[in-house]
Amino acid sequence: MMMVRLFGIILLVACNFMVVQAQELQKVPVPTQAQLNWQNAEMVAVFHYDLHVFDGKKYVQRENRITPVPDYNIFNPKNLDTDQWIKAAKDAGCKIAILTATHETGFALYQSDVNPYSLKAVKWRDGKGDIVKDFVESCRKYDVLPGIYIGIRWNSFFGVYDFKVNGEGAFAENRQKYYNSMCEGMTEELMSRYGDLAIVWFDGGAHGPEKGGPDVLGIFEKHQPNGIFYHNTQRADIRWGGSESGTVPYPSWGTYPYPYSHSANQEEIFKNNFQLLKTGDPNGPYYMPAMSDAPLRGYNGRHEWFWEPGDEDAIYPLEKLVHMYYNSVGHNSSLILGLTPNADGLLPEPDVQRLKELGNEIKSRFENPLATTSGAGTKFTLKLKKGQKVNQLVLAENIESGERVREFVLEGKTSAGWKTILEGSCIGHKFIHRFDDLELKEIRLKVTETRGEPQIKEFSSYFIE
Repeated sequence: MMMVRLFGIILLVACNFMVVQAQELQKVPVPTQAQLNWQNAEMVAVFHYDLHVFDGKKYVQRENRITPVPDYNIFNPKNLDTDQWIKAAKDAGCKIAILTATHETGFALYQSDVNPYSLKAVKWRDGKGDIVKDFVESCRKYDVLPGIYIGIRWNSFFGVYDFKVNGEGAFAENRQKYYNSMCEGMTEELMSRYGDLAIVWFDGGAHGPEKGGPDVLGIFEKHQPNGIFYHNTQRADIRWGGSESGTVPYPSWGTYPYPYSHSANQEEIFKNNFQLLKTGDPNGPYYMPAMSDAPLRGYNGRHEWFWEPGDEDAIYPLEKLVHMYYNSVGHNSSLILGLTPNADGLLPEPDVQRLKELGNEIKSRFENPLATTSGAGTKFTLKLKKGQKVNQLVLAENIESGERVREFVLEGKTSAGWKTILEGSCIGHKFIHRFDDLELKEIRLKVTETRGEPQIKEFSSYFIE
């Protein structure tokens, strides 16, 4: 009888544990396949191309947003080669590439039937060019996932500023309806003509119909159900990382406390220099990872998303780009590099070279770990050769199961015994930790707080001189 009662108690405890564990797991948001693809890509290129690349002047955003380009036939990229663009991006390690199909001038880089201010209007290629088509085909040739950026918040040609057309009364109402309809038409064209896309990016957002803007979300969901939508007041699958430095702080959780459209979100995101966007919320019920963006030509006081003459000194040095990688990809974010084809239609050679250097550097650092392991559980150990020097560790969760780890400790066994290397919190898709050289015999990871059993995809050690 005692044995039966004891067995019953054990069974009850086990059942209660399983219920608690199931409840805990239900609280951990998990990514969609599109979000998983996005974070697995780690590095993304966004190519900015527009009419003012051809005017030979410095780009001044505040002026370009309100000043129409006098002659759109300055658009004449005689040596356009999107293969060259995408190969350079892939050499850097980018697995997704995005093209500005439209930007602040309102000019469309494809054959639009609804926007007359497009490649149909220019003399280049007898008005038959389609750079979006060329771009997507190049992406598929080099096994890079294509994405499209649609800029509708500003349009200097149509006189649209911050979503709104100029004018008052019925005049403005009619023009707004026309503009919204045109934006919906362009979205329909771009989402339906070019096959599967990894992402559509509405820069600065795209006001939904509840705010008087175009109804683009339904069009996206109809044609691109497997892509990232970023973003409008109805939906956001990723979030801006709070700066254009190519970095986020640590920790930067992949979860967020509000759906993007929530009114409280609009108030919170501006506080403390976008702190919530930068860090996320470990208890947030919405999976919405941060992205870290920066232009490749953002050095020496410059911050150039578009090509300008004589701006090669603005290309980030290799060590600065490596710093971005550690503080974006290594902080559970994605790194988006802004690339700038020139007026000839080519990515400038100094930019191409720097991208190749970046790809080679990242590969050389992380292709050969000293030791690595993976699995489920709360304790993991790496055995090292006697006196092995170590100065970097990489951790990764299997985020298909969500971000389960909340706190962890990294320890190394020295000749004097165990030494704490780091007490951390977020791992997520990837966490990279650099520290001063240590001679270690073993390294161990102990997860001290978790929601459900941790699923560690990678625990690796490196020595990088």
